[in-house]
Amino acid sequence: MILGLGVDFALEQINGFTENGGFNLYDATQVPKLREKILSIKNGNIAICITDIPYKCPPAPYEASLIIDDILTQSGIRDSINMDLYTPTQIALPVAGPKISQDVVNLLKRHNINFHPLHKLKRVLNEKDLEFGNGDRMDYDVLIGIPPHKIPVMVANSPGLLKEGENWINVDKFTLRTNYENVFAIGDVTEIKVNRYVAIPKAGIFAEAEAKVVSQQIIDEITYTNNNKSQNPRFDGKGYCFMEIGGKKAGYITADFYNEAGPITKLEPPSQELYEKKIDFERSRLSEWLL
Repeated sequence: MILGLGVDFALEQINGFTENGGFNLYDATQVPKLREKILSIKNGNIAICITDIPYKCPPAPYEASLIIDDILTQSGIRDSINMDLYTPTQIALPVAGPKISQDVVNLLKRHNINFHPLHKLKRVLNEKDLEFGNGDRMDYDVLIGIPPHKIPVMVANSPGLLKEGENWINVDKFTLRTNYENVFAIGDVTEIKVNRYVAIPKAGIFAEAEAKVVSQQIIDEITYTNNNKSQNPRFDGKGYCFMEIGGKKAGYITADFYNEAGPITKLEPPSQELYEKKIDFERSRLSEWLL
């Protein structure tokens, strides 16, 4: 059995979010409506709130803010729109480390997007006001949220898959095996701790690599039952992602979380060439996995 159930969203944890017209950035059905809303306003404040960690695709909220900036710029109304991005963490991307986090913040500043660390959204008071856990209150005209993530109900109701005090399935960092024989877990439903502070991010590129490792283990067990020809596949903790910034440009982040000296992350500055590689990457995944 391979558990690849992803996550469930828990926007009900943010009192007033849905009732006051907040948009869930991770709900594909809401994205077209969000675009319409953005294009309909002439002035005001756009608030993008990372409501909790961990969440899927760590760069995504920052990428979204820059794409929105590009949409507003092309529409000729960017100068009349204020944009704020709020996160409960001290730095932008804890999984990537302080240097890349600062690079991301600098990029936001160049596009006049205000970055607010240590701002965990507590509740949405009405259709204009936000309240944060630190006591700050901010106003908004368009509210975009990255929802709290939680374990799927099926896993939560399965005794033994979660140990006491754990929020995600714990697996062997190399084989993705759970504490049940012949049961594997991959992707966002898992938590693979690299050290006290860092876990493998919830991102599709890691789920894909983990799936290949698990699949090869199963193939080897079936094919090489009575000999030692197994390829001994192991998840290597390496991954990458693109970060689009608008203007047909994208940056490129690579990571090696199992590096012996500690996790290593690198960011290639945004360029048109990397944007084209991102488009190629999307085409290949659509073709290989979905079509």
